[in-house]
Amino acid sequence: MKQLIDKVSPHLSKEAIESLKKWLIESEFSDYQGEIKLLIEDSDWKELEDIFYTHIKIGTGGIRGKIGPGPNRINQRIIGEAAQGLSQFIEEFGEDAKKKGVIVSHEVRKHSRDFAKLCCEVLAANGINSFLFEGIRSTPEVSFAVRYLETIAGIQLTASHNPRTDNGFKFFWKDGGQVVPPLDEKFMKLVLDVKAIKKIKFKEAKDKGFVKIIGKKVDEAYFKEVRGLSLVQTRSAKIAFSPIHSSGSTNALPILKKEGFDVSVVKEQANPDENFPGAFKDFINPEYEEVLKPTIEFGESIGADVAIVTDPDACRIGVAFKKHLSSKELVQLTGNEIGVAMVYYILSQVKEKGELHKDNLVIETYVTTSLISDITKDFGIKIVDDLLVGFKWIGQIVENLKNQEDFIFAFEESLGYLRGNFIRDKDAAIGAFTIAEMVSWLKDQNRTVINYLNEIYKKFGYYRNILFQMEAEGKEGFENIVKLFKSLRADPPKEIGGFKVLKIIDRLDSELRELEKYTVGATGDQITFILSEDGRTRFTARPSGTQPQYKYYIQHYGKVGNDLNKVKKEVDSITENIEESFFEIEYKILGKKIGGHKFESNW
Repeated sequence: MKQLIDKVSPHLSKEAIESLKKWLIESEFSDYQGEIKLLIEDSDWKELEDIFYTHIKIGTGGIRGKIGPGPNRINQRIIGEAAQGLSQFIEEFGEDAKKKGVIVSHEVRKHSRDFAKLCCEVLAANGINSFLFEGIRSTPEVSFAVRYLETIAGIQLTASHNPRTDNGFKFFWKDGGQVVPPLDEKFMKLVLDVKAIKKIKFKEAKDKGFVKIIGKKVDEAYFKEVRGLSLVQTRSAKIAFSPIHSSGSTNALPILKKEGFDVSVVKEQANPDENFPGAFKDFINPEYEEVLKPTIEFGESIGADVAIVTDPDACRIGVAFKKHLSSKELVQLTGNEIGVAMVYYILSQVKEKGELHKDNLVIETYVTTSLISDITKDFGIKIVDDLLVGFKWIGQIVENLKNQEDFIFAFEESLGYLRGNFIRDKDAAIGAFTIAEMVSWLKDQNRTVINYLNEIYKKFGYYRNILFQMEAEGKEGFENIVKLFKSLRADPPKEIGGFKVLKIIDRLDSELRELEKYTVGATGDQITFILSEDGRTRFTARPSGTQPQYKYYIQHYGKVGNDLNKVKKEVDSITENIEESFFEIEYKILGKKIGGHKFESNW
């Protein structure tokens, strides 16, 4: 052992060495020691440093990251810590909370069933009941099940839209939403402070009555609620669909079929498979055009009106729509564009039924397009449009409404949509069902969603919203993010893309902005540079709290007269100029170019 440590020592940080010793020596980590030794033998110092230099970041909703050995990866130890921390969190609420129990579910990713059983074992050892789904389920159904079965919490083993190399642990509280301040900090601290993990064998936990298996009864109740959101009777849309080998086959697909839509599934991506063989490289996020491409091509081959792809835990959808009724070409739209069409369609239908009133509410995050706010105000109803990123904030608003039935629609630009009062998270099934009805309704009038969007732009003006996800890897990536966001606060740009910075909105608590106290990705770590008097032109930057990533959100606006195409070109050009200008600012700070992915439509 000393020989291995001596070999590693010159190449790793002090923190990484200390953590590595623990994982190599202590018996509780014996399952991982062979893999760690292979990395040492291969002299993979970069990977070893990333694995051991820190503990995996814990967000308010849980954790997610690469599967592998070590404290900065997802494995039995890390999932066990999360389950133990949650158990101690629940214990503080008394015996009644422990009896109410916890929903436990998972999607298709590697080790997910084993992780789910481990959570049940840990909960049982702490005297807490659990309700384990019989097979894979979507994340939104977990949120529903918490409310339906009136449990104290819910766990979903998922990494959402992360690459297929990843897995994670997400948890919901008793309202079906994620915990918000001050409970979130208590949960995170409990998980980080776990020293010993209690557990009993799964069979013993089940025999003692701590674990109950659930399934169809919950499914049918969930399906009934989603189907109850129907706004029109037409079912004329022809749909190409892919669950990308995971849980979209348990929520969005059966609902579309039960509702009588003509749905054809991409065969190569239909069956649940932890290896995601039909995916593009490691990517399974339907925001990526490469991920949506097989479904688009399949849709075009069968003459589909719309192509829909759910992410692995089926909380988000990527969508491509027919460009012209006279052709088979399908074009992918951004989350903002899809949301704009949806909100206008939903409010129009509710108004036509005579059910719209002044207390109705639409909710969006601040980085989502301001066109939603313009549309909502035009309908004379309420809008909350300044929330931080994350559906937990949306769920909190709905939960605290005096009359929760006033809630109409919520969405965030990263393909998350919500209607109804029976869950507190985004839901691909709700999104897919609403879109299928909208496409059918428009098709019956010889219109497409593209036509519909242009009509909306002519009425309200044209917004261009750009989302750019920067991907910085490992320890160095996190260090670069810290450097960048410290600099943006210490020496903010005075001009971006030829626009003077008129105002800076920093959502991070003022104390946490201090250089020595700054922790990347803390709640509110979001900074916006306002570039126009009306606030419609702006640039927002936000780092992830759990992964070495950060995102830029750029928005510009132009009024539309007689020539929409001309305005589009002008606004697009200015928006892209703002983008390039900020890349220059970033380069000056970091001295290097960070790679990433730009999410945009192609029409």
